[in-house]
Amino acid sequence: MQKFNFSYDKENDDLFLFNPKSKSKGSVELGDLILDYNSKKEFVGMQIINASKLIKDLIDQDESSVKNVLDKLKECKVEVKVKNNLLIIKVRLFSDLKEISPIISVPSIIESSPALATA
Repeated sequence: MQKFNFSYDKENDDLFLFNPKSKSKGSVELGDLILDYNSKKEFVGMQIINASKLIKDLIDQDESSVKNVLDKLKECKVEVKVKNNLLIIKVRLFSDLKEISPIISVPSIIESSPALATA
């Protein structure tokens, strides 16, 4: 897992996670997720809009508990894998209160769809 920098906007409930060693060259919006990619089409960060609601659903905890962790966030680690045209993003969020670990799976934009290959 790689250490990512983070920023949490409590008022808007937006969480931004980014690789401090990479620059974003483009973004893809998928609902409440905005995924950032570098010029080599590698994942370098993301913004989660309505973060506590989305993370609550991913880890099956109450929203106020998730908001407390996000509000007191101390460290973030991210692991990214591409498998079968899915981008699997494992996130570990650490606060003094506890650790939460949502896993986000979204379609990969760096591999073409097998369905489109026959079109």
